[in-house]
Amino acid sequence: MLCDMIRHCFATALLCCTLVAATAALPISNRPARPDEIGYRPADGATVRLNPPSLTWLHEPAATRYEVQWSTRADFAGASTVTNLPFNVYTHCAALQPGRYFWRYRFTTKDGQVSDWSIPRSFTVAPDATEFPMPTRAQQRERVPSGHPRLFLRPEDLPGLRQLAQGREAKAFAALQAAADRYIAAGPTPEPEHLGSANDKENAELVKYWWPNREQAQRACQEAETIAFVYLITRQPKYAEAARKWVLHLASWNPDGPTNFKLNCEAAKVMLYRPARAYDWAWDTLTEADRAQVRRVMARRATDAWESGEIGRGVGHLNRPFNSHGNRVWHKLAECAIAFLGEIPEAETWLDYAVHKFYAAYPVWADDDGGWHEGVSYWGGYMSKVVTWLQVARAALQIDGFKKPFFAQVGDYPLYVAPPGSPNMGFGDLSYRPPPQGWGGFIEYFLRAGGHRPEANHAGYWRWWTEQWQMSGEGGVLGFLYDANLPPLPPAQAPTNLPVSKVFHGIGVASLHTTLTHSADDVHLLFKSSPFGSQSHGHNPQNSFQLNAYGEALLTTCVYRDLHGSKFHTRWAWSTRAHNAVLVDGEGQIPHSATATGRIAAVQLTPAWDFVEGDAVSAYGDRLTRARRKIVFVKPDLVVICDDLAAPKPVTFQFMLHALAPFEVAEQAARLSVKQPKAGVTVQYLAPAPLRFRQWDGFDPKPSREFPNQWHVEAGTPGRQAELRMLTVIVPERAGRPKGGWSAERLETDTAVGVRVVKDGKPTLVGFRKAERGTANLADLKFEQAVAVRTDN
Repeated sequence: MLCDMIRHCFATALLCCTLVAATAALPISNRPARPDEIGYRPADGATVRLNPPSLTWLHEPAATRYEVQWSTRADFAGASTVTNLPFNVYTHCAALQPGRYFWRYRFTTKDGQVSDWSIPRSFTVAPDATEFPMPTRAQQRERVPSGHPRLFLRPEDLPGLRQLAQGREAKAFAALQAAADRYIAAGPTPEPEHLGSANDKENAELVKYWWPNREQAQRACQEAETIAFVYLITRQPKYAEAARKWVLHLASWNPDGPTNFKLNCEAAKVMLYRPARAYDWAWDTLTEADRAQVRRVMARRATDAWESGEIGRGVGHLNRPFNSHGNRVWHKLAECAIAFLGEIPEAETWLDYAVHKFYAAYPVWADDDGGWHEGVSYWGGYMSKVVTWLQVARAALQIDGFKKPFFAQVGDYPLYVAPPGSPNMGFGDLSYRPPPQGWGGFIEYFLRAGGHRPEANHAGYWRWWTEQWQMSGEGGVLGFLYDANLPPLPPAQAPTNLPVSKVFHGIGVASLHTTLTHSADDVHLLFKSSPFGSQSHGHNPQNSFQLNAYGEALLTTCVYRDLHGSKFHTRWAWSTRAHNAVLVDGEGQIPHSATATGRIAAVQLTPAWDFVEGDAVSAYGDRLTRARRKIVFVKPDLVVICDDLAAPKPVTFQFMLHALAPFEVAEQAARLSVKQPKAGVTVQYLAPAPLRFRQWDGFDPKPSREFPNQWHVEAGTPGRQAELRMLTVIVPERAGRPKGGWSAERLETDTAVGVRVVKDGKPTLVGFRKAERGTANLADLKFEQAVAVRTDN
C-alpha cells in the first residue's frame, strides 16, 4: 500500500541533493542523547517487535521540518523517502517487508536550508513482528466520522445502542437517566469563584483552591456528559434542552479565570477534553451560533495546552518526553481535536501530534514487561486516563492500541508490587497506601477489551487481583458502553502457577516474594536500580529497597507527598537519606534527576532463593567508583545484602534504614530490630570494623499535612576508607511465632565474602564473589557464579 505522503525513489533523492548542492549543507549534530531526551530509536541494530517501528531522533533547534529515508542497503540505494515531517518522530503508514533496514534523517530550516544526512542506523523487522502502521494525517481525517458522535462511538453505532438501552441494558441505562434527572433538577455546578494554583508552594490561599477547583470542574463536566449521552440515546426534548444548557454553561467559563492552564493545569486539563465529549454527543442540539461560541473557548483552551511546556508545540515534548504531565495531556488534546475536527483549523495538527505521540513515545515510563517507572500509584493514575484514549482511538481512528506489547502485560506490575493485602504499593510518589478500590473501573476495560487476546495470557490473574482487593467495576456512561459493547470478563485465576518473583528490567525494579496469593503469608523485598534515574514521580534512589512481611511494612521507603515540589518533598522525600540506601560522607545521590541512573546488573531467580544485583555508581556522580548492592533472598525469611563500595579517596559510608515504629538498637552487637502488630524484623550488620548508630524520627523539613511517622537509623563507619564490603543480614518474623533465635558470622577470603547464618539450628552459607569472573572460595564452598547459597538441613 502506498501512503498519501510523498515517497521518492533513490533517483529522486539524488536529484533533490543536486538542486541544493550549490550551497553547503548545514551540519547535523548526531550527538548522544541526554538522559531526559527521547534519543535515537530503535536502538541501533535492534530487532523490533512492531512493524513498522517508530523512528525517533533528537530535535534540531533550527529545524522546521524533517525528511526520513530508509533502505535495505547501507548505501541507501533504492531508498524510500518521506518529506515535510513536522516532528522528530516518524512511523510509516504501511508495514515493511521482514529484513534488515538502514535509516537516516535530515532537516530543513525556516529559510529553506537543508542539513547533511544523519549518520545511518539500522534495525531488523522479524517475520513475526506485529503489524502496526500509523495512519497519516490525511488518513486520520478520512477515518474520523464527518458527523457526530465521534468520541467513544460512531453514528452507525447509535441504533444498536438505543436498542440495548431498551432491552438487555435497560437497567444500566435507567440508572444513567436517573442521574441525568438529578443533575437537571439541581442545576449546573457553577464555575469556581476563587483562583487556585500550586505554582507558588508557599501561597496557602492559592494552594487551598487548587485541587478543589479541579474537582469542581470534574463535577460540572460529569453532569454535562451524562445529560448529553442520555439525550443521544433517547432524543427526548427534555434532555436536548438540558444538554444545550450544560454545554453552553461550560463554554461560559473564563479560560483566563480559575481554570486557566498556566494558573491551574489540573483544572484546565479537565476543561480541555470533557466539555468536548458533551459537545460531541449534544452537537445537534446546538445552533450554529452556539457552536461558534463553544469553538472559540475550546480553541483557546487547546491552544493554551499546545503552547505550554507540557506539549511545547509538539516537538518540545517529543524531544523531551519524560515530563509527567506531558504524558497525559496529549490524549486530552486528542479528544478535543477529534470533536472539533473540521471546525477548528488547528485540530488537524493537534490530532496528528497525539497520534505521533502514541505511536512513537507512549508509554515512555515503561518497558514491555509492563513496569512503570513512576510507581504503582502513578501507574494507576495514568492507566485510568489512557483507557479513554484507547477507546477513542479505536472508535474514531480504527487504531488498535492493544497491539503495543506493554498493554499485553499491563496488569503484571501491580500484581507483583502490591499483591492482595499489601500495606503499600512500593516505590514512587503516593505509593504508601494500598491500591484504591476505584481502580477496578479502568482495569475492567483492559480485561474486557484486551484480556481475551492470546498475548494477554495473564488477564485472569489481573481479574483475580482486582477481586481480592474488592475493586468495583466501571460505572456511568463508560460502564454502560462496556456492558453494551465489550466481551465478558475473563475468568479469574489465582497466580499459583506464576513465578513468585519478577524483575522489570526496563525500569530496574525487582519484586521478590515467597507467595503472590496474599501478603499475610508473604515476605516481599522490593529493590530498585533504574536506568530512568530518580526523575519525575519515581524519585526513589538507586540500590534502595523496602521490606514488607506478613502484611506489615517493616523497612519502609518515603513516598509521602504533601504538595509536589514543596520543601518537604524536595528536601526530604527526594533525598537519599529518606530511603533504605547508602550515603557517602553523609551525602546521597544526585537528587531527582534523570542522570542519577542505576541498572540491574545481575539476576538469578530460583524456587529456593533469589539474587539481584544493582549498580548505582552513576547516581553518586564522581564520589564513588563502585556502588554495587547485591541481595540474596533465601526463602522464606532470610535476606543477605552485600554492599560493594569503592571511592577515589577515603570516605565514610552511612547505611540508612527506616520504619514506622522505633528501632531497638544494640550498638555493641551491631543489631537492631523493629516490631509491628503482625510482624517484626531484626537486622544484623557484619562490618569489618565497629559502626556508629544514630536514630531519630520525624521529617526535616516537616510536611504541611500529617503522615504516619517514620523512624530513621543511620549506621555509619567511624573511619574513612577507600573500599568497603558491608554485609547486612535481615530476618523478618511473624508475630507470635516462637523465637528460635539466630546468629550470623562474617566470612571472607581473597576471592569471596559472605555469611554463615544459623537459624533454628540450620546453617545457611551465602557467598559473594569479589571479582567479576573466575573461581571463588568461601569456607568449603567453591563457586564460579556471582553468588552461591547452601542450606544444610
